[in-house]
Amino acid sequence: MRQYIRYCFFVLLLCSAQVFAQKADTCATRLALARDLYESGKLNDALKLVDEYQKCSGLRTSDYFKLKAKIFLALDSNTYSLQNIAEYVKSKPGNYITDDDPAVFKSMVQYVQDSLAERQISSVSKRPEDIDLTPASVIVIKAADIVKRGYGNLVDLLSDLPGFDISKTNSVTYANIYQRGFRQENTERTLFMIDGVEENDVWSNIAYISRQYPLSSISEVEVIYGPASTLYGPRAFVGAINVITKSYKSLTRTKSEPYTASADSTTLGIHGTANVSVGSYNTRNADVTLGGKTTNFTYMLSGAYYQSNERNLDFQSFYNYGPNQIDKVSNATYVTNLNRMSFTGTAAAVDAALLKYGAANFTRTVNADGTSTLRVNQAAMPSLIERARAADKATYSGLVNGKPLGYSNQAADWFVSGKLRTGSLEAGFRTWKLKESFNYYQSLYSAGTENGGRWAPINTTLYTNYDKRFENFTFSNLNSFVISGLDKASNLVTANTFYSEVARLPLFSLFEPTTLIDGNKNSFANRFYYYKGQQFRSDTKVTYTKNKLSLLGGFEYRYSQLQGDYLTYTSFAGNNAIDQSSVAFAQEQGTTATLPKGGNQYNTLDLGVYSQATYQVKDSLLYATAGGRFDYNRINTNAGFGQVFSPKLALVASLKTTVWKLIYSQGIQNPSQFTKFSTSTTRNANPTLRAEKIRNYELIVLNKHGKSVFNWDVSAAYSAIIDAVSSGPDPLIPNRVINQNNGQYSIFTAQGNLIYHPQQSHWDAYFNATYTRARQTANSSVVDFQEQIIADIAPIKLNAGVNYAFALHKNTFNINLRGNYVDAKPVGDGTTVAANQGVDGTGFIPRFVIFNSALTYQHKQYQRFTLQLVLNNIMNSLYYSPGPRNANANFTTAISGFVPYVAQRDRNFLLTLKYDL
Repeated sequence: MRQYIRYCFFVLLLCSAQVFAQKADTCATRLALARDLYESGKLNDALKLVDEYQKCSGLRTSDYFKLKAKIFLALDSNTYSLQNIAEYVKSKPGNYITDDDPAVFKSMVQYVQDSLAERQISSVSKRPEDIDLTPASVIVIKAADIVKRGYGNLVDLLSDLPGFDISKTNSVTYANIYQRGFRQENTERTLFMIDGVEENDVWSNIAYISRQYPLSSISEVEVIYGPASTLYGPRAFVGAINVITKSYKSLTRTKSEPYTASADSTTLGIHGTANVSVGSYNTRNADVTLGGKTTNFTYMLSGAYYQSNERNLDFQSFYNYGPNQIDKVSNATYVTNLNRMSFTGTAAAVDAALLKYGAANFTRTVNADGTSTLRVNQAAMPSLIERARAADKATYSGLVNGKPLGYSNQAADWFVSGKLRTGSLEAGFRTWKLKESFNYYQSLYSAGTENGGRWAPINTTLYTNYDKRFENFTFSNLNSFVISGLDKASNLVTANTFYSEVARLPLFSLFEPTTLIDGNKNSFANRFYYYKGQQFRSDTKVTYTKNKLSLLGGFEYRYSQLQGDYLTYTSFAGNNAIDQSSVAFAQEQGTTATLPKGGNQYNTLDLGVYSQATYQVKDSLLYATAGGRFDYNRINTNAGFGQVFSPKLALVASLKTTVWKLIYSQGIQNPSQFTKFSTSTTRNANPTLRAEKIRNYELIVLNKHGKSVFNWDVSAAYSAIIDAVSSGPDPLIPNRVINQNNGQYSIFTAQGNLIYHPQQSHWDAYFNATYTRARQTANSSVVDFQEQIIADIAPIKLNAGVNYAFALHKNTFNINLRGNYVDAKPVGDGTTVAANQGVDGTGFIPRFVIFNSALTYQHKQYQRFTLQLVLNNIMNSLYYSPGPRNANANFTTAISGFVPYVAQRDRNFLLTLKYDL
């Protein structure tokens, strides 16, 4: 019976296909005849037949739009021709012109392409598409907005967008960027790209979005909200950011003109722009972008250098240096630490120690094997505490790596990139290095940059991108080779003192604190870090568009050679500066905390097969998108997360003035090598971690671009996250922890944007708002777990800005004013960061309002020069960002913990001179 039903269904399908094919052939004949009439000069008859083809087939294909545009052009109806060319360009991904097309038609196509580029996005579906119709929630910030708003870096830009919670700690990663309410230890669940080439560190998956990127090279920044794993795989967990750099044409600011026969308005030669800035905190910044064109290729070069001393935070209790800081440590802390100290030796050795250091200071226990153990005598504890405190103050007062202790937080970042394009092939490189501080530790534990405390990640990327367009399809191949790692300057300088809960000083250091006993002494210590990861990636995709169907398919291959744990090297910080001129300590002499079986190097294979199809269910009205990606991950021979499938479904309804989008998507996050294999004194490795998973449901409503001087959009999204990784008790080894797939989260976000941008006006403005309700709903490592608020996420955020441009005689001015309101961020009891009690023990990081401004000036006689003054935090407000990770630092039990909050910059300025070459 089943076979009979299948047979009937198959016959019915064949008959339907035959009828449809006959109808299609009849309609196609009319289009071919209309083309003949056009070529013979019978334009009105040709136009009539084209319309009959559309009524017959019900289709408005790219061939239909192209022929209709040519007919209107021949009839001198340029406006109608331009409208049809716009639809023609939007309806196909391949080549838009042929050698036989009229020269004016070619020029009009180029003009339309330039115009459409203003509202196209390529990051969502890995191909250019109308921003209104793309199946995702997206925001695009153009270069002009970056300039007139006076952004100093990408973090400033993201701070003005909805859906982001920014925690600036001015350390290691500069800022932690949490997208859509999901707090993490670092910025690692948002995929960060430049021109579609990934920037996340291949070992830690951290996106080091700091001050190294040259803003002069940026054409636009595309931000995707929600999982993008269907196309990008196990990295774009909560969203993606793609920085599109300028092409040679955009650098020269040349535009195609309609109704002319000019095919290429760009000129040969060299063009460029350079920015030089000085500002508060001894800030110095320079970035340059140059582009050139020859008869065969174009090239671009960009570079940037940034340095700053940052704000001196020694007014904050956690950042105050000096011996008096040690008085904040309670006697109870010393009691706990001194009670951990002991000495076990032969009877003769113990007798000698009692004679040397005083028997009254110790209690003696005779062990079964004949040895004896000495511990601190509780009766002598007060005097020993004073002895320990005095030794700690002496260490704190001395030189540390050649400099006295004091607050210092210098940053020095640089970036260099280049790309070369000829025809359909582009090849490029970029390399950068950061030197940031360990500002997320308190002064009692960690020394600043002047004393050698640095975190210096480095990254080098080489890539090629081949993108060939044919009549109805495109073929592209992106290859990249990435090296991520740490520079030898990476060094955590920490106090190895009696008050530190992580120090393990010998018992007799109480009496000889500066003497090396059993390889240890009371001193500051250097801990140098090193890791290196290499990855080759190849992403090949094909896009096909015909009539109502657009189909994308691709295959991605990654092969990585990654370190497991850090290599570290420890030495004592003395009176002399660090000298690594002849040796890189961690790289050449470092070891791992524990050497795992098989060594510390791992080979990782990642394979991904993906596809996405969009079908116009109702012509130019209703679009249905379905896609999916299959990912396979293997580490060495038997580890890795294995196989995961990530689907996506979307419906987009394009009405008369509004667009409605309904989206369901799944995403995955592959825990990084750092998360799987890095260890500490209390944490073991766990190479068996599974991929984290997210399910996202979203509704988006927006008005169509170009229909009004106002553009607006609103969206609501609900995300359910399972198998989230966090630390929990090791079930095999007592008193140890491991990273586990133990968490579940539920996050609801709603956000809206309103942009006022009339074509002929001195004014423009924007406003956006975000509401977030973020909860952790389960933790399998905690008995009787109760639902918790996700910490550090503000329930409400508001951003607004207004811009006014005007001319006065030969002078042009642009005034920009921006404001940010961030609601109080919950921390402490009942949240996922319970150890952080908030500012002044309130259980919150207080709400704040800040205002920033930019004044831009240009003289018409010297238009190559632009002067801009940026004033941030105009009202000089004191406000804070929450601390990173568990933010548990205190003066008793967690001196080595992470600071609970960090004061932000007070009123500051940046003066920039821009020169256009």
